[in-house]
Amino acid sequence: MDRYYLAWAEYRTDHGEEPKAEELSAYLADRDMTGRSGKPVSPSTLRRYLLPFRVYTLWAEQRMISEHPPLDVIAQECAARGITAQHNKPLTADYITEQGDDFERRWRALHSEAHQ
Repeated sequence: MDRYYLAWAEYRTDHGEEPKAEELSAYLADRDMTGRSGKPVSPSTLRRYLLPFRVYTLWAEQRMISEHPPLDVIAQECAARGITAQHNKPLTADYITEQGDDFERRWRALHSEAHQ
């Protein structure tokens, strides 16, 4: 999933906007990142990651400042940027807490690679 995140972030940098699942699938395929079958990663597989990727980006901004990112600040920033859950429900600190272990693991993995 971290490879998908890195490609998502790279696409965002290259194109100035976040990719839709279909665009990310094609972007991954162009970089020889395919599914187990050797075919492009299914957009339906990628779709489940798009919201956590968006939230992780805000979490990581706060993580750069503090070892314990303020979840309420991240939730407020999500609301300010229009990042919502299904049916436009606001994201809560509880949702971010649920993602916390994965976010911290990704943070450590990406930052340990950057420093090697």
